[in-house]
Amino acid sequence: MALLLFLTLAAWAAGSAVGSSADEDHVLTSIWCGMTGETEYCRKDPDSNWGMILPSMVAKPQLCYTQSQNYSASCQVAIYDQEVSTDLYNHGLYPKRYLDVARNFVSPFIEASVVKMRLFNSFLGASLILLAVSLDRRRLSDAFITWLAVIAPVVTYFIASVNTSSWTLIGTTCFVYALIAALKNRGKPRIWIPASLLALFSLWFTNSSRYEGKYVILLLGAAILYSEFAPKNFKLSKKTALISVAILPVLYFIYNYFSGVYGRVNIFNDPRVEVNEGITTTANNLLLENFLNLPRFIFGFFGSWGLGWFDFKVSQTVWLFTLQAFLLTTVFALRKSSNIHRTIFGVLFAIMCVTILYANQQKFGKIGEYIQPRYFLPFFLGLSIIAATYKTVRYPNSLVITVAILATISNSIALRNTIRRYTTGQDVFISKSLNNPIEWWWQFVPQPETVWLTGTLAFAALFGTIICERQNKVPKDQIASDENF
Repeated sequence: MALLLFLTLAAWAAGSAVGSSADEDHVLTSIWCGMTGETEYCRKDPDSNWGMILPSMVAKPQLCYTQSQNYSASCQVAIYDQEVSTDLYNHGLYPKRYLDVARNFVSPFIEASVVKMRLFNSFLGASLILLAVSLDRRRLSDAFITWLAVIAPVVTYFIASVNTSSWTLIGTTCFVYALIAALKNRGKPRIWIPASLLALFSLWFTNSSRYEGKYVILLLGAAILYSEFAPKNFKLSKKTALISVAILPVLYFIYNYFSGVYGRVNIFNDPRVEVNEGITTTANNLLLENFLNLPRFIFGFFGSWGLGWFDFKVSQTVWLFTLQAFLLTTVFALRKSSNIHRTIFGVLFAIMCVTILYANQQKFGKIGEYIQPRYFLPFFLGLSIIAATYKTVRYPNSLVITVAILATISNSIALRNTIRRYTTGQDVFISKSLNNPIEWWWQFVPQPETVWLTGTLAFAALFGTIICERQNKVPKDQIASDENF
């Protein structure tokens, strides 16, 4: 299964041009130059205090094609031999470790370097996530199905990119699986010891890419502990009260971090006013508007905002099918969960929504202007996995097959859309062969049609393997009910 997941991610890694993911110019410049510019393929600009001189294909690779989704990446030919000065690199925004590791793949051949980085992240994602699931495959089978149901197209796109969100998504997913496996098997040292070590590694791994990752893991870890040790029926006991009080410092630390980054603001008495094109927006009006648009933000987890720099939109079928797969798995899981676990899910979901509103209010921006769904995507993945784990009945085969069909179609269409967008631009109809015409493509990977078929078939085979495994290895009495599941 790890090989099939890797082939799926590898297809996404090859499916878009250099610079396609959000903020990739910033990330690539930080990889090439570090924080000092004293690297082999980057040098300081003598005419600028903070400037670095490096190839335009690294510093500004996306500028020529993000003007319209009908522009292919062939326009990059004009900047192959150009250099540019930029101060858009890491000044402490990102941890150094992720950038230092990626720098090992830098070479004079920029496109090849970027593909190597993407394939490396894809390999890490496939290996670590399947390793975490394999620690307790029977209990984590449904949780893995839920994860697969929602990853296309946004999660697959970012894991198989050079964006720092890649390691955050991988690390958060591994941490949730590993911690659940450790707690569920705390009487079995052969499982809980490696699971605990993997959970600790995942925390380090996540914090190596984005600083806020550790706070996401901290909150998810608290939710898992509460889910594991809380009483099955909700009642206010000393144990419940103590666990609830213990979580409050976690929420405070997270609030402190975000308010420190974006600045504190009193959302109940915010005097800020903005006038744009004669339209006056007060803080209270902005909060109400963002609250009404909150579903639009959440739909972004499934791809409704588009991919990359949001300059191109995938087919609506993609995000609607992924949304449907999420609803099928999550609604079933909540229906088959205890009241306390439904309450935990509701509280976590509410915390996520409040944080989204608060972050936008701090920036005094409307939903869609500053804060992107990918910042909250790791938390959403962890929330989905937790919901799928703490239920008392396994997913029926009919649901798994339905979700597999929806997710496979979504992945296939989204991958084809993405390859088409950079190969010819979206002005060429989706049913036209990806191999003809070709305005842009890598010189060292298989043809676009082959890449698309590989990603489509590998993802479908991954679901097929899971379905066959469930039918062959799970006893019938466990399919009906399993209180220790």
